[in-house]
Amino acid sequence: MPPYRFSAGARLLAGAVLLGACAPATRVAPPVAVVPSVDSAPPVVVAPEVEARLTIARTADSVFHDPQFRTAMWGALIVDPATGDTLYSLNPRKLVMPASNMKVLTGTVALHLLGPDFRFRTTFAARCPPSRGRCTELLVTGRGDPTVSARFHPDPLTPLRAIADSLRARGITSFSGPIVASGDAFPGSIYGYGWEYDDLGEDYGAGIDDLVFNEGLEAIEMLTESGPRVESVKPAPDPRQAYLKALSVALRQRGIAHEGILPSDSGRVDSLLAPAETLFVLQSPPLSEILGAMLQPSQNQIAEILLRTIGLERTGVGRPDSGAAVVRRQLLEWGVDSMEFRVRDGSGLSRHNYVTPATMVRVLSVMQQHPYGTVFREALPVVGVSGTVRTWLRGTVAERNAHGKTGTLGSVRAFSGYVRTAGGSTLIYSFIANNYLVPTSAVTAAIQTMVRLMAESPLPAR
Repeated sequence: MPPYRFSAGARLLAGAVLLGACAPATRVAPPVAVVPSVDSAPPVVVAPEVEARLTIARTADSVFHDPQFRTAMWGALIVDPATGDTLYSLNPRKLVMPASNMKVLTGTVALHLLGPDFRFRTTFAARCPPSRGRCTELLVTGRGDPTVSARFHPDPLTPLRAIADSLRARGITSFSGPIVASGDAFPGSIYGYGWEYDDLGEDYGAGIDDLVFNEGLEAIEMLTESGPRVESVKPAPDPRQAYLKALSVALRQRGIAHEGILPSDSGRVDSLLAPAETLFVLQSPPLSEILGAMLQPSQNQIAEILLRTIGLERTGVGRPDSGAAVVRRQLLEWGVDSMEFRVRDGSGLSRHNYVTPATMVRVLSVMQQHPYGTVFREALPVVGVSGTVRTWLRGTVAERNAHGKTGTLGSVRAFSGYVRTAGGSTLIYSFIANNYLVPTSAVTAAIQTMVRLMAESPLPAR
């Protein structure tokens, strides 16, 4: 962590203000402010930039020490990366639960290690006689593609119907056997570490596997007056099976017959079966697009898939703990203190994750200078415009000038990111509240006050 510090001018003015607290304040017009000292000493000349920095610090103290938060735990840090100065600091190295601010860590490490052009690959193979036409079974090997969903297509079945069209183009019109999920890229539990039971029935608590349809939801085919219609209605207890069921529907819609589905080929004696031939590979959109689909709406399943993918690509094991170990190593390489974070899942839904505001600011600082920094920044929600902050601070200077990631759990609220000041400077910030009993709206209002204050600041670019 770079030694963010208060500037000499800021320290000088702070001392002068304390010494002259009982004396009447005298101001002159910009470009300078004059603060008289005691005992007829020469006045201290204060640059507007120093005054702007102190305004941020004084207001932050007022916001975070409001009596309504007296029993809560706030962690806050604002830095000016151009100068290395800390503009405000409150418990910056105390561990707090980050909620969905964890997605910043997952997303940045994935982007750094995999690159913005990384694509998920799903392989389709078949066991067919030389004459083709009617094959025995269709084998599907997934590696976690999260984009077979309504977030990427007007109809989540669209890419699966394209699979059926590709089969027909190759002369395959039916299968005498089932559609089979082959391989096991993501072994272990389909849920994140420590996810609470009450979350598992919700769409944000849907499970994860190497084959996922529509963000962990299940496709149900319904008959209506206008004909068959498919809807995704609830979290699937078995994501693989849900994917295969959706693929089965798509094949039937294209007239390709088959005999059911098989969510796993575990225990089958493949040596007794005809060899499989790879037909084609379905590739997802690039990670640069997927990252925005995770960060903008704070999508948990994509974050968990990225954590497992990091583990799979870097260690050969697509387990959450493998991914967490890779994230840990990368954060240490970036200079994060080993005692200032703990990674248990990729999304932040687990209440066993911990970070410090200093950890968040360090990662954001690294990404500001990173070759993929622009990709990351563009994937973040924009205040007043997009994602989870699209309704924030509209009509203020902060609109379009602040990018950041929210986080929300029971008694946890967080917001970390970048803000451009009215003077043209870029500040990096992290605000995380834990253990509050006031309405979350009150915590959100406090965060919004700080975002607006920073955006309105005349701090100039360096």
